[in-house]
Amino acid sequence: MHHDYFMRQIQILTNIVAHHLGKEQIVHEITDPYLFAQSNELYKILMGLLADGKINEAENLLFDVIEQGGIDKEDAFNLAFDFYLKVNAYHDDYLKLCNFSRAEADAGWADITRLLEI
Repeated sequence: MHHDYFMRQIQILTNIVAHHLGKEQIVHEITDPYLFAQSNELYKILMGLLADGKINEAENLLFDVIEQGGIDKEDAFNLAFDFYLKVNAYHDDYLKLCNFSRAEADAGWADITRLLEI
């Protein structure tokens, strides 16, 4: 029940932010492999780590790249938002199996928005 409520809140937030940015939705899309090479490569790595259940490692990598200025602010926001949306879609049991929690996801999202000054 709590998971469904949380997912609805995330979807509402997604719609609000997307509307504000003039977009249908906020996800990282690989459109031009040369123009956004750094963020596209990071996205592939993050998705691979998520698929392997290495959520902590993926989150650490995301923070490292953003803190080092490895990608621009808009790409960083889109990547982070997509990342945390995917993480929050996982069931609590899976998160526990991966040594991650919904509270860590919430804290990570809050930290990313502060880091990106959003």
